Amino acid sequence: MDKIEIKKKQGSIVEALRDAILSGSIPADTEMTQNELAQSLGVSRMPVREALIILEYQGLIRRLPNNHVRVVPQTREYIAELFRMCGDLCVPLLCKMEHSEKLPEHDPDFHRAIYQQCSFAFQRKVLESLTEIYITYAAARLTTKGTENIREVIQAAALRDKQKVQQVLQSYYAVLLDGMMTD
Repeated sequence: MDKIEIKKKQGSIVEALRDAILSGSIPADTEMTQNELAQSLGVSRMPVREALIILEYQGLIRRLPNNHVRVVPQTREYIAELFRMCGDLCVPLLCKMEHSEKLPEHDPDFHRAIYQQCSFAFQRKVLESLTEIYITYAAARLTTKGTENIREVIQAAALRDKQKVQQVLQSYYAVLLDGMMTD
């Protein structure tokens, strides 16, 4: 296995592995061991083990017997379904939100502001996870097109136009998806 570069900050092992999985640097269905990953990252096995627990919780890997893991395929269809689900959860929140016109116009702050307004703990956690795993990754690769779509979403939300919010969010998620899949 090739050496994986990590930044020197908390959570960097999780971030390095998550980015490698989402970018395809670690291909779908790749089977790895904790020892291989620790060697590749230049760290001890314990932080790798902890990172793998988080990545499993995030749905990016599956644990196998004997300290092995397998990368879960991140197909276009899979990610599109996650973004559709995110939109389904966000539309009602946006249409009920007071002062939606004051939402941040940049990702991932836009999505963070939405899930922070959610009063249902489970729904909030789902939106937080989708934001911090997929939307943050995709937004880092975006051009200004995503920001334009966010402005349209904010305008539609201010009017409480549920259909328009849903339509513009779908268009926005399509831009995110295209940006993610062209790496």
